[in-house]
Amino acid sequence: MPPELFPRPAFSLTPEPGRIGPKLWVRRVVIWREPNVILQDVPLRPGFNIVWSPDSQKPDSPIGHGGGKTTFCRLFRFCLGEDTFAPDDLRRRIGEVFPKGWVGAEIVLDGDVWTVLRSLGHRRRDIVQAGGSLDNAFLEERKATGMASLIDAFTRSFMGDSPKLMPSSIGSEGAWKALLAWTTRDQECRFSHALNWRSSDSDSSSPVVNRSAEDKLLVVRAAIRGLSRDEVAAQQEEERQRKNAAGKKSHLGRLEWQLGMARNNLPASLKKQGMAPPGTPIDISLLKKTAADQLSKLLKLPEGVNPADVEEARRERDLAKEESDRFQGEVKLLAGQIAAKQETRSFIAGELPEAHARFINEKNPVCPICKVRIDKVLADGCHISTQTCDLYSLQMEISRKREQVKELEREISSLRRNEPTLQAEAARCKKRFDELDRALKTIEKSHDASSASVRAAQKVIEDVNQYEALFANYDRARSAAEKMGDKLEKTRTSIAKYRGSSSASITSLSNWFDVVLRELVPGDIRGFAKLDGNGLKLDVELGGYRSTVAIDSLKVVAFDLAILAMSLERSLFFPGMLVHDSPREADLSEMVYRHLFEFSAKLEECGPAPLFQYILTTTTAPPDRFQRKPWLRLVVKGAPAEERLLKADL
Repeated sequence: MPPELFPRPAFSLTPEPGRIGPKLWVRRVVIWREPNVILQDVPLRPGFNIVWSPDSQKPDSPIGHGGGKTTFCRLFRFCLGEDTFAPDDLRRRIGEVFPKGWVGAEIVLDGDVWTVLRSLGHRRRDIVQAGGSLDNAFLEERKATGMASLIDAFTRSFMGDSPKLMPSSIGSEGAWKALLAWTTRDQECRFSHALNWRSSDSDSSSPVVNRSAEDKLLVVRAAIRGLSRDEVAAQQEEERQRKNAAGKKSHLGRLEWQLGMARNNLPASLKKQGMAPPGTPIDISLLKKTAADQLSKLLKLPEGVNPADVEEARRERDLAKEESDRFQGEVKLLAGQIAAKQETRSFIAGELPEAHARFINEKNPVCPICKVRIDKVLADGCHISTQTCDLYSLQMEISRKREQVKELEREISSLRRNEPTLQAEAARCKKRFDELDRALKTIEKSHDASSASVRAAQKVIEDVNQYEALFANYDRARSAAEKMGDKLEKTRTSIAKYRGSSSASITSLSNWFDVVLRELVPGDIRGFAKLDGNGLKLDVELGGYRSTVAIDSLKVVAFDLAILAMSLERSLFFPGMLVHDSPREADLSEMVYRHLFEFSAKLEECGPAPLFQYILTTTTAPPDRFQRKPWLRLVVKGAPAEERLLKADL
């Protein structure tokens, strides 16, 4: 390791102004065998809290494991909103042994107390109350409320906008439970990686189980204010584009394989020496011409008739027939219209002589009864006839009929003017249909008489057409894949830009990671936290680069404590709470373990009162001064049963 130009500063932490206590801490955890029958009443405090299950060194003494340390941590998480409190088998066994059992906690959030009661039996009941005390938990019957109000209070208190920045696999509704998973790691994860929080073996139902490291890193970055909405939107777009690009690439690969197979299946006689590069327009044109020439030679078709055009000829013949039939129908319709109008004209014209005669008679009328002239009747009077004569109406009727005849003659003339053009068009269409029909029959007749070799030649033409279609699809797919690749590259560039804007948070994390490592490991040690396109990387240099199981566990502990220290110094979307279940069993050395206790006590002194809550469980004996209050909060043993957390042999 090169010598440092400037010495690194010693540990120093200045709390955020106005901070007088933890944002969130648990004041008390109580476990009941049944209402009002207490199994454990564990008082906790702000600062460093130790749960110890002594691991005796004597061969005839019980081991510390099995005392209930992990169960205590699970019940602690359960009271903070996690869905389960033990692996499925153990949870069922606890429900059988304690069918009326309860666990409760007094939780202090921003100085206000919340009480939580959750049943341990098979009947699920959760009761949350703002205020109150566990001393009065069962004085009266209370209705189940669920845990939503408490989780909402946590979210409003210290999570800020971070729920909106959660990956889609977790969502804003799972934000608190994801953060809880990080701050209260599963013992089953063995402190193997900074982003390994929940094991599927613990049956926690946490939203982070089986989620990718990338998704969990977003939870961390959101909590330390190292993530922006713009970056989240860009990452979501990048994920969509990446899936799209992968799909296009896969599609392109399939087309490429199909294209190769299609070309390999073409007969060697088509792929002559000196032809254009495969897949080019010239290459495909030459293949099609060669295939068509081979089939024409076999069929001995008339000059200019291409055998590859059979389907096209049939389609054109059918279209010509439709057009011919349409014009023939229009000719018939026109002839019918002319005939109908001529008939109407003749009928109306036939009525005109009769009307004219009536008009003449009416002008010089004779009485139809007595055959006496009307003017005489009018002079002398007639007492027989009752009919009247309307000369005006007769004259108007004659004029109307004459106008109708003229209008019909005009319409007939107009229709007759269209008749030659329509008949000529119908004849043209009929001629075209006859020509196409004869050409098609010639080709079909040749095909019907063709041999197996002709059919094989026809198959070659089909294969060439398929090859052409495949290559067109391949070109389109390749163009689409290239465009999507360009879009994806631009999106990733913007993500890198947004990530760079959060460098202050990552730099602070890296500095604190280095500081915590020097507190835990005396000597010339250095730590670095880096964030790049490959995720979060924690490096340790101790006489050179180190990477062992023990170093990996050390990294995880130092990482968590670095975030805890950051949350005291500046406002983060982080509760200021940690639970480490048996880190010593994760292969931390005894020396590092001892310094871990000392550093935790040092953090308590960085304010007017402890500004955090850190709970650590252990089977290894704590350093002597930590084997008492205020740090030691609970002692359990693996045996006898009365010394265990639940005072029972499960």
